[in-house]
Amino acid sequence: MERILKNKVTSVIVHVSNLKYSAEWYSKLLGLEVLEDRFNGGPVYWMELEDYTGLILDDVHCANMNSGGWSKENAPLFMYCADSVPHAYNNLKELGINITLKIETPREGLSFFNFEDIDGNVFMVCNAEDPSPPLEKVVATPVHNSIPAVFVNVRDLQKAAEWHLKLLGLEQCKLSSNETIVEIQSEQGADIILNNNRYIKGDTYKVLFMFETEDINEAYCFVQSEKIAVYTEIKRYKDVSFFTILDPDDHVIMIGQSHQLSE
Repeated sequence: MERILKNKVTSVIVHVSNLKYSAEWYSKLLGLEVLEDRFNGGPVYWMELEDYTGLILDDVHCANMNSGGWSKENAPLFMYCADSVPHAYNNLKELGINITLKIETPREGLSFFNFEDIDGNVFMVCNAEDPSPPLEKVVATPVHNSIPAVFVNVRDLQKAAEWHLKLLGLEQCKLSSNETIVEIQSEQGADIILNNNRYIKGDTYKVLFMFETEDINEAYCFVQSEKIAVYTEIKRYKDVSFFTILDPDDHVIMIGQSHQLSE
């Protein structure tokens, strides 16, 4: 089965209104040092994290977004990587996939474009993978500096699974009628969680991604002590417990504990 994109999420992209404040907020949550030299007038602050998938904070006030008609609805959720951006671009166009941003090359060696899935979720394709080592914790916090999962809200889970699996050149799967989540395991970094619970329940929010913890109670107490807004309270299941928080721009972020890994 032909693979157009690499089956790994290079970076999660969070679109923020105050770049410096958001960088400080996420760094404090993860126990990382704020790197002042990355506030160099550019539109992004990037964070290399453990287990491959990084975090990019993208300033919504930058000129590129304003001139391109940027909105929260059409902003990319995360970044895929391709060996050849033009080849991936042409292949996606041939498949009839909607391109929301044509190829841009802001500097030599860096090219990217955006596309959307059948549910209107937007993703970026880039040719750059960051070989830099992950940032080290300078302060102990119960929230790991890694992203084990990203979330994609969908309406029809079977159709969405077929679409995304085909895109990544993976084997198709037949779902039962009561399934509400499909986990696409990546070759490296964050797994992709297709989720139609939000659609079924009529929720208006979406969870962007998950940070992991070894102790859900300790993590919950930590975010409360830091006066971080809790969006949904702890939910406990056999395999996982989790709660969600709001970042400075009201993005919903999950913090979860896998009981399978912690046992």
